[in-house]
Order: sequence, then structure tokens, then C-alpha cells
Amino acid sequence: MFEDRLSHEGREKQAVVHRGSEVPGEDLSRILALTDGVFAFALTLLVLGLTVPVIVTTGLSSGQISGELGARLHQDYQSFLGYVFAFVMIAVWWTYHHQTFRYIERYDTVLMWTNMAILLEIAVMPFVLQVYTAYMDAQAAVVLFAVMQLTTGLTLNILWRYASSGHRLVNPQLDPAEIRYFADRGLITPVVFAVSIGVSFLSVEAAEILWIGGLVARRWGGKYGVA
Repeated sequence: MFEDRLSHEGREKQAVVHRGSEVPGEDLSRILALTDGVFAFALTLLVLGLTVPVIVTTGLSSGQISGELGARLHQDYQSFLGYVFAFVMIAVWWTYHHQTFRYIERYDTVLMWTNMAILLEIAVMPFVLQVYTAYMDAQAAVVLFAVMQLTTGLTLNILWRYASSGHRLVNPQLDPAEIRYFADRGLITPVVFAVSIGVSFLSVEAAEILWIGGLVARRWGGKYGVA
């Protein structure tokens, strides 16, 4: 697996502005600060989809209350699993975004607006989760969740391909093999979610299992590389 080579200081010193290109600046700190804030806010909002069970305790013993609470929590386990999976997916996209911007040295207007599109997709994720957990067995909810992950993954991949094309916004010395590797690896998860949409027409459960397989495949791709 290729290593990230450039520190923040190195990026600032080695950044090169190509003649005729639109490069408003080289300081990525505001872009990254806004991005991290949106990701953090979305992760926090996810938990609002979880609700504390309401039990009428009048006339019940401690043991009866405990038993009723356990039963209610068991009924809501799907909501908790949905929360965990959505949290993991946002973490996956944040990790990919973080790795991407370790290679990017500067920005232009296109990169900024592409990044804003990513933030829009991340910000709406808590709503998508609420729909999914409320209607987990419905194909429409599964397709909505998969489409959201597919769109986010593709937008991130488009951002990288734009920034790295012709070394537009990355270091001119960056190995083309590294650029291709990162671009190819970034397609693993979107492809899995795209396939799961088709699978959902046959089986909703199989589509959901495929999502988990996608995370494993992405991890495998990161460890062994993508051909």
C-alpha cells in the first residue's frame, strides 16, 4: 500500500500554481475545518434516531420493569444496528476524504463546489438513516440508503480524479501509479452499493448482507492493493 508522503508544511512549500489555471489559494485549512465540522455534526445527529423506551411503571416491581425494558430494547435492536452501520459508513467516507486531502496541495472553485456536494450528502445521512431504520424491511428504504452511499462514494471519487488529473491540484511529482491506485480503490464501495440496488429487487436481506461484504472488500483492497 502506498504511503502518504507530504506533511502539511511540505504541501505549503511545494505547492505549484500552473499558469492559466484557476487556483484561488493553497491554504486548505478552511475547507478541511468546514468538512470536519459537517462530518462531526452528522455523526452526532445519527444518535437522535435512537429513542429511550417509554414504560408505564405504575404497579410494576423492579423485576417486571427490567423485563419489560429488556423486551423493548430487543424490539429496537434493528434501529441500533442501523445506527452503528450508518456511523461506520460516515466514518468510512471521512477516512477516504481525509486520505484524499493528504495528497491535495491546493484548491480551485471546482474542487470547492465538489467538496460542498460531498458535505450535502453527508449532512442528509441522518435523515436517510431514520427512513431506513423505520422501514428496514422495505425495498424503497434499502434502495434509498444504498443510493446515498453510492452517490457519496462517487462524488468523492470524482473529486480525487479531478484534483489528480494532470496533477492539477496535487504534487507534480506524485507517482501516476499512486493516483490510479487511489482512484481504483475508491470505486470498490460505490460499486458494491450499486450492485446491492439490483440485488434488493430479489432480496432485501441479501442486499444488506452485501453492504457488509463491501466493507470487507474495501478493507481487503486497502491491504493488498487494487489491480
